[in-house]
Amino acid sequence: MRFLIVPVVFLASVLAARAAGEPGIIKGSDRFEFVYRVKLPEIKGEARVWIPLAKTDSFQTVTEEELNIPMKWEKVQDRDYANDICVLHPQPADSGKTIELRYRVERREKAAYSASSADAARYLRPEKLVPINETFRTLAQKAVADKKDDLDRAKALYDHVMGRMRYDKSGTGWGRGDALYACDARTGNCSDFHAYFIALARSIGIPARFAIGATIPADKNEGTIDGYHCWAEFFADGRWVPVDISEAW
Repeated sequence: MRFLIVPVVFLASVLAARAAGEPGIIKGSDRFEFVYRVKLPEIKGEARVWIPLAKTDSFQTVTEEELNIPMKWEKVQDRDYANDICVLHPQPADSGKTIELRYRVERREKAAYSASSADAARYLRPEKLVPINETFRTLAQKAVADKKDDLDRAKALYDHVMGRMRYDKSGTGWGRGDALYACDARTGNCSDFHAYFIALARSIGIPARFAIGATIPADKNEGTIDGYHCWAEFFADGRWVPVDISEAW
């Protein structure tokens, strides 16, 4: 049986519920409504659509207000990372329909958090777009030459990426989280910045991984978010430490 894998573009609307009622950077915690909409393209055969579902964790409390999914679907969980996923089974008659997921979210500012070193070990492995090779190892070792512990070494890698990379979405090849592309082109978006950082970190034995989500705008209390944002986390001193290099660039 053949399936059409349908790419989708999401449009997320955010209505923030803030005590002061004025836009601005929120410290500590924030509350808002998050609406995730997907409009299906034309479907000519059997199809599957995968949509990530928001979930509660140590830094956010998510309440499902409404899941408007006008077709057959099921909720599954991936084996490796326990992410919840909505799997749709649309038919040609569902072409053009809109799926809307509405959440109420209380978000707490993210900081370093404790975790098991055994779990962190999996994030030393190479991946297709984030390989470990002699080029990354040489660059990383040069950047951390006089550093003693992993926290200082990761900070040195952060500074190296900041100095080497330039945020630039022109041309082709950017936006895939391709560490080799980022290393050679020295440009890209958030996924490229952090793929490069992760490859460097793993090459010298520091576990590192991607994190991805939506950026809540600080300059308005209501509006749309046209895409994703990603950052990285590295493991040092028994804690995962979040870093956002492209946002700091």
